[in-house]
Amino acid sequence: MSKQTKQLPARKHRKTLLTIALVIVLLHGFLMTAIFWTVRPDVERNLGNVAVWVMLLSSVADVEAAIAMWYWKRWGIYLYGLAAIGAAVVAVLASGDLFLLFGALLPAIIVLYIVTMQREKFE
Repeated sequence: MSKQTKQLPARKHRKTLLTIALVIVLLHGFLMTAIFWTVRPDVERNLGNVAVWVMLLSSVADVEAAIAMWYWKRWGIYLYGLAAIGAAVVAVLASGDLFLLFGALLPAIIVLYIVTMQREKFE
């Protein structure tokens, strides 16, 4: 009888900076939902219910993307990028301030850069 040895896949090690970035993505989703919910009447008056739904879906997508990236799923990276763009567009349309676009996208760009430094580990 021969014994077959099973090789376990190499355990992926998440660097501290990546862990912090994923926690930020998760908190950003919760924070954007809370902030947007407080200014919801103004946005509904300016843009209607579509903006509210896009922002809420974007916030949920942030949370889902953080969880997916935590489990090394590559689609989480793309989902987070799309959610950040959606949130930024709605924020600019709601406020009319282009500076807000920069403020909304810069954290996402930084987080995506940190995540892509270890993109070879993502499935």
